[in-house]
Amino acid sequence: MVQQIGLLASATTLLMLLMAVEAQLSHLNVDLDFIEGNRMNTPARVKRSLAKYGIVDEKLNSRLNSASSAAIELFSAYVDIEYVGEIAIGTPPQKFSVDFDTGSSDIWVPSSRCGSSCSTHNRFDGLKSSTYTDMGGKTWQLSYGDGSSVRGYTARDAVHLGNVTQPQQLIGLVSDETPEFASDKFLDGIFGLAFPPLAYTGIKASIVEDMHMAGSIPSPIVSFHLGHNRDGGKGEILFGDINQNHFEGELKYVPVTLKKYWQVDMTGVEVDGVNVLDAAMPAIVDTGTTLIIVPSAVSNAIHKAIPGAKYDPMYGWRIPCSFADSSSTESINIKLGDQDFPLFLKDLVRAKMSQSSGDKNGLCYSGVAEANTPLAILGDTFLRSYYSVYDFGNARVGLARTRP
Repeated sequence: MVQQIGLLASATTLLMLLMAVEAQLSHLNVDLDFIEGNRMNTPARVKRSLAKYGIVDEKLNSRLNSASSAAIELFSAYVDIEYVGEIAIGTPPQKFSVDFDTGSSDIWVPSSRCGSSCSTHNRFDGLKSSTYTDMGGKTWQLSYGDGSSVRGYTARDAVHLGNVTQPQQLIGLVSDETPEFASDKFLDGIFGLAFPPLAYTGIKASIVEDMHMAGSIPSPIVSFHLGHNRDGGKGEILFGDINQNHFEGELKYVPVTLKKYWQVDMTGVEVDGVNVLDAAMPAIVDTGTTLIIVPSAVSNAIHKAIPGAKYDPMYGWRIPCSFADSSSTESINIKLGDQDFPLFLKDLVRAKMSQSSGDKNGLCYSGVAEANTPLAILGDTFLRSYYSVYDFGNARVGLARTRP
């Protein structure tokens, strides 16, 4: 762990120490870029997110089907956000843009065997890597509840993360993918960071655990900083360590209740001091999901506390875009285990857009969505407010308020 910085005698000394800390961490981290994704309306995004967990909300599906023929999509900037970083595979390294996803466990990228279904994505060619090992034609397939899927074969090769290399890592190489994946022009593949029981490629341990066992990183942890749109949206993923420059106060740790996803107990959602969650429910902390997804009653209570929030069957909840720039300090409180994690209501505005380019009333999508679901999903809307640490060794998630 990076040492806590104590009181220093001068500003010059402090600056020198901070520079040393950054230099110490630089070989372990991967910068995350802030990307504008497909402009899905909120219900469509919810359907996509739930499909990842095999959950089907028939009421939501019927709403989408009935409205789709008359729908006019909002044109707005940065509605759907994904944080993409660069990795490399093979010797010499072949580069790929991936989504670092704590909601899945496989590392996969398109292969040279993938034809037009992989669109313009970069493709890995094992014949051009001196460290490539074929797995004898072993195949794998990942399918979501909405019909999207990828399939291919497995192999082993060196995976390069910053200046750290994990040799002979098991990876999935895609030979075919459905349009839902192919249409993302910024993203080549997925870098899964959940537990092995969720994997389809046959990994026995997370790459984070393997890197720690090999002595490449000091701890079996991975840490995320996801920047706000107002700050340029840049982020950072750090393997094996914690970057205290990105948060304030102390990390609060919540135990994982099922070592598959990063699943914790959500014990309450407090709005105006009142708990609106009927009973404790599982919550999955997921860097690969844009939204916070909760039951309808919880979503309704949250949005009633936001001035000017409006619900539409097609678009879901929308919030005045101007609210994101307000001086409001109103918040809701999400309780995970016995810990409190407040969120400013103004941070639930998914993105800012100009009135001239979007809805005439200046409405933006909300970062909180509702669904008939047995679990909650805490995606990037939540994680932009909290630095998050995923501790494989102790099966826990650490959260601390992001530094303003």
